[in-house]
Amino acid sequence: MAISEPMTLATDYLLGTLCEVCGVLLLTRNTSLRQASIRLWALALIAAGMGSYAGGTFHGLQHALSPPVAALLWKMTTVSVGIAGCLLLAAGFSAAFSGQIRRWLIGGAVVKLAIYVVWMLGHDEFRFVIYDYGSTLVILMLLALAGRLHGVHGHRAYIVSGIFVSIAAAGVQQSGIRLHEHFNHNDLMHVVQMGGMWLLYMGGARLRDGTQISGGFDGRQP
Repeated sequence: MAISEPMTLATDYLLGTLCEVCGVLLLTRNTSLRQASIRLWALALIAAGMGSYAGGTFHGLQHALSPPVAALLWKMTTVSVGIAGCLLLAAGFSAAFSGQIRRWLIGGAVVKLAIYVVWMLGHDEFRFVIYDYGSTLVILMLLALAGRLHGVHGHRAYIVSGIFVSIAAAGVQQSGIRLHEHFNHNDLMHVVQMGGMWLLYMGGARLRDGTQISGGFDGRQP
C-alpha cells in the first residue's frame, strides 16, 4: 500500500502517541487526587491523540482509501480536535470556578462545541479547526494570566508556555513553510506541537479544582 505523505503520517502518529500517554498518565495520577479538572484535562489529551491518529491516517493513506472513508477520517480529525478543545475549556473552568457558575460555563463550552461540529460537517478547511481551538487557548490563557486557575506551584507557567507553543505550531501550519520536500509545514507543526502538549501535560498535572468559600472564589495556592 503506497503512503502518500509518510512523514506527515509518522509525525502525526508520534504526536498522537504522546497525547495518549500523557492523558493516561494524568488519569492514573488523578486516581488519588480526585480532581475533575485533571480528569477533564486528561480526556482532552486523549481526544487530541485520537484526532492525530485519524489525521495521520488520512494524510498517509488518503490515495489508497475510498473517497467516503477518507472524508470520514477527516471529519473524525476535525471533530476530535473540537472535543479536545471543549474538554480543555471544561477543565479550565473546573479549576477556576465552582458551583453554578462552573456549570453554566461548562454548558457554554458544550454549546460552543455543538456549533463547531455542525459547522465542520459542511466545511473541511483546517483554518476553522485552528479558529475554534485557538479561541479555547485564548480563554485558558486569560484565566491563567488573571490568576483564576487553581493549582500547585508552577501550573500557570507550564500552561501559558504550552499555549504559546501551541499557537506557534498553528502559525507554522498556516505558513506553508517546507524545510524539505519530505518535511512540510504539517510535519513541522506536529513536532512543535509535541513540545506544546508536553507543557500542557505538566500544567494539567498541577491543576486543582476551584473552591468556593463564603460565597466567593478562593484562588489561593494549596
